[in-house]
Amino acid sequence: MAVGGILLVSTDSAITRAAEVGGWVVAFWYGVFAFPAMTLYYLVSTRLTHGELRGEHLRPNHLSMTMVSASLQATSTTCFILAVKATAISSVVVIVASAPAVTAVVAWTLLRERPSARLWTSIAATAIGILIVVSGSLEAGALAGNALALCAVTAFAFNLTLWRRFPNINRTLVIALSAVITAVAAFTQTPLAAESTRTYVLMFLMGAVLGPLGRIGLAAATRYLSAAEVGLVTPIETAAGSLWGWLFFSEVPPTATFIGGAVIVVAVIYGSTTRQRHSLAPLSRST
Repeated sequence: MAVGGILLVSTDSAITRAAEVGGWVVAFWYGVFAFPAMTLYYLVSTRLTHGELRGEHLRPNHLSMTMVSASLQATSTTCFILAVKATAISSVVVIVASAPAVTAVVAWTLLRERPSARLWTSIAATAIGILIVVSGSLEAGALAGNALALCAVTAFAFNLTLWRRFPNINRTLVIALSAVITAVAAFTQTPLAAESTRTYVLMFLMGAVLGPLGRIGLAAATRYLSAAEVGLVTPIETAAGSLWGWLFFSEVPPTATFIGGAVIVVAVIYGSTTRQRHSLAPLSRST
């Protein structure tokens, strides 16, 4: 679920770059298309029992935490979209690959899921890799993009940890609500106008199909793995996202991105060779 989810999510960067509109416009239309798709999926996933919706399944567990999770999800998605518009795709996805390190620190701080010595080494190496990436793009626009990417991965890490702590939070509802928050926030930041058919098609693909399905996969994976371990799949997005940037936009990453990215990926692989002691059994199978 985690690997499939991250592969689908990796297409966000390419679709965002391909849309010939600003980042806030992309965020708005993503939210507009994602909300009805995820709401429909949420209603269907509650299942019909003898022809009637089971009302107790429609009442979300941990309502306050659901709203916090939706806000974190919206923050992560919006910052990622803006980052892709501000700097190279390769730089953004390389920074996103630091999610295992950030998630491990957050989970250790909030949940006391103590990382192993191997994972701590991975965290330190990941931090060095991020510094190398940032050092290779010091111009104002790139620095802003890098900062937004760091914001996105931090919100992602907090959300994974929240899902681990409250496994009964309905992930589908979270993604639906986050789409509303994203659209509202974007609406306040940019004037809207009619867009090209191409833009609408790309936003539908990203908002109603690939993006939500990918995030559902990542969310569901936290029922069976620790937050840190789910974060360990993010290098797949780094490789796939960089590949999309090279294939479709002829983006050749700077040398520092290659070096820093290699350090991060090796660090994550090294850290992933040991399991966290709190992740040997699923937490819950409930929706």
